[in-house]
Amino acid sequence: MTLFPRLKYMNAKPSLTQLKLASAAAILCIAGSAVAQVDHLQWMESPTDPKALAWARQQTEATTAALSKKAIFQPVMSELRTALQAGAPLAEVLLLGQRAVRLQKDAVHPHGQLQVAERSKDGSPAAWKTVLDVDDLRRKEGKAYDLRLQGFGGLAKACLAPQYRYCLISLAPEGGDESELREFDFVAGKFVDGGLAVPASRTQFVWLDEERILIAHTLGDSPRTSAGWGAAVRMWHRGKPVATAPVVYQAPASDALVTIDRVGEGSGALGVINRVIDYSTFEILTVAPSGTTTRLELPKKLKSFGALATTHRHVIVQLAEPADINGKTYPAETVLGYDTEAVTPAAQRVQAIAVPKDGEYVDVATGNPLAGLRSDVVFTVKRGLQKTVQVASPATNGWKVRDMFTAPPGVTVTFDSSDASTQEAVLRTQGYLAPAELRLLRSGGVTGAFVAEPSAFNASSMEVESRQARSQDGTMIDYYLIRPRNIKPGQSTPTLMTGYGAFGITLPPGYFDFVMGGKAAKLWFARGGALAIPAIRGGGERGEQWHRAAMREHRQNSYDDFIAVAEDLVKRGFARPEQMGIFGTSNGGLLAATIGLQRPDLFGAVVSDVPLIDMLRFPKMGMGGAWTDEYGDPSVPAMAQVLQSYSPLHIAKTGVQYPPFLVTVATSDNRVGPGHARKMVARLQELGSQAYLYEDADGGHGVSDPLARPDLMALRMTFLIDTLMATKP
Repeated sequence: MTLFPRLKYMNAKPSLTQLKLASAAAILCIAGSAVAQVDHLQWMESPTDPKALAWARQQTEATTAALSKKAIFQPVMSELRTALQAGAPLAEVLLLGQRAVRLQKDAVHPHGQLQVAERSKDGSPAAWKTVLDVDDLRRKEGKAYDLRLQGFGGLAKACLAPQYRYCLISLAPEGGDESELREFDFVAGKFVDGGLAVPASRTQFVWLDEERILIAHTLGDSPRTSAGWGAAVRMWHRGKPVATAPVVYQAPASDALVTIDRVGEGSGALGVINRVIDYSTFEILTVAPSGTTTRLELPKKLKSFGALATTHRHVIVQLAEPADINGKTYPAETVLGYDTEAVTPAAQRVQAIAVPKDGEYVDVATGNPLAGLRSDVVFTVKRGLQKTVQVASPATNGWKVRDMFTAPPGVTVTFDSSDASTQEAVLRTQGYLAPAELRLLRSGGVTGAFVAEPSAFNASSMEVESRQARSQDGTMIDYYLIRPRNIKPGQSTPTLMTGYGAFGITLPPGYFDFVMGGKAAKLWFARGGALAIPAIRGGGERGEQWHRAAMREHRQNSYDDFIAVAEDLVKRGFARPEQMGIFGTSNGGLLAATIGLQRPDLFGAVVSDVPLIDMLRFPKMGMGGAWTDEYGDPSVPAMAQVLQSYSPLHIAKTGVQYPPFLVTVATSDNRVGPGHARKMVARLQELGSQAYLYEDADGGHGVSDPLARPDLMALRMTFLIDTLMATKP
């Protein structure tokens, strides 16, 4: 029964009346055969259930045995190891006053070496010194730690400003979202004896001054949000138990998340609490040294993820929709600054930093393209394929904006880090065929590159094209195509596709980055393969409206956009369906699975990495409860019908020949949860389709890391190369 026969192609949201009329019928539909056929798989959802673990282990062993027997596996494994040993990815460089820090990973140290360098007169890092070998720590302590330097606010907020000698670093057992915190001395190069420490939990925190840390944790019975993160923000004083630190603010349990930052330094520093109510609605508060909280008079409809950055006195946000501020209407996408030190009435402390012109987008939802300095704000503006770094400085009559750096078309510009104690930031440029380079942005301009990533391969035989395809509803969809340069007319090219399309997140061009599968992608290109990356709706490529065009009941727009690009490649004669593969991670894993099942005629192989799969039960796994604003709430009957219409677990049916699937996940992935992946493979196998599961014990949501797990990535590339590049009769 179809209640909204055109819903998958509609741009208008069903009215409340429509939803109410649909509810009774939707309940009958949801109780129907599609749901009943998969109910028996719910036992797989518990990450550590012995029966589920045993099943996943058996599946993983079978997958490893089957794929490693392929003739191509040993050459692929050898080539991947050679590629990984040839050069390390360019680590993020984090500025901490007169010191720089990085976590350098390579084939020998796949989990990284924490390194520190004093900065030269020109601001660049001098000689790097290793102060902590994470792989060695894993061996010594017998725990599979991942060290986290970035995250909500980066390392700087976890350090004692302005000297930044002492920092609380995060060690995540098994790579999940829970982390242990330990105080580290960057000068002595060791953990502080008897220093600050927090047991493993989901933690948000910021170091305010020598004695105070603002923290939200999930220890014991401390209150939690709907996503399982700490809801109670506490003022923790050195020498006191963290579990009993007094609460200064508690968010409702229905909130998705609470993140924490600071504005200012020393005894006058204010904490910044960012209530992520539902990923579209935010409330921001400051915390005074006394513990008193003050709500900032800012619009609540902001782009993800609410409070984006801080300067020495400003909190930076971006509007998701038009808003009236101080008697003036500002359009969506406007970047605003709230002055915490201004003596004017609170309502007049908000000023526009940047108002994008038509055809411009300040994309602050992806890859750190905005940073707060001591007084200035730096950000990237997209005009078509070209990105320009702009600097905004506070002036008497508002903010003054000027251009600082323009990258070539197709090259991404982001910021590794910034230092609110100074006026400096580390600027990173890279493209699909352009290795990453790091530059220093200072008040006088942008320096030349102080370090460049070595080339992973000779790119002279490859080129990058920008194309368009027309989606189901007529919307034009841009896509990048990285392909061999000399392709004869009519020559079919094995082609992989990947994408994301949710939460306003853009997949910017990157050099063999995580989106591409790291240097594992080199093996595909070396064999004449191509890669297409569509900018589908749900992402942030064309601003917040582009994101909202694929939220909730409009989710099918993302899939239609992706399918349109695949069809365009086939129509042009560039690729044949049996030689086309799709892969994706997280929401991209949902994308890959959904499209592989909706259009099995278009693809010859599917890789779904740490995916969402059961869209009727996603709030019950991992931190899925935080994502009902993005996907819709399956407890609402009419929305449940929409979710069921594309939920991979529910649309897989008998009598259809699906392409082979490889589904990868980690038991320790407590963000999405391993239950989704397990249920997908089990369901496909029940239907007689070829489906492989690879579940690693640790690695968390980032399990598909070529450096840490070359065996997994070699199996993945073996699966794709063998399935899509083998000679067809």
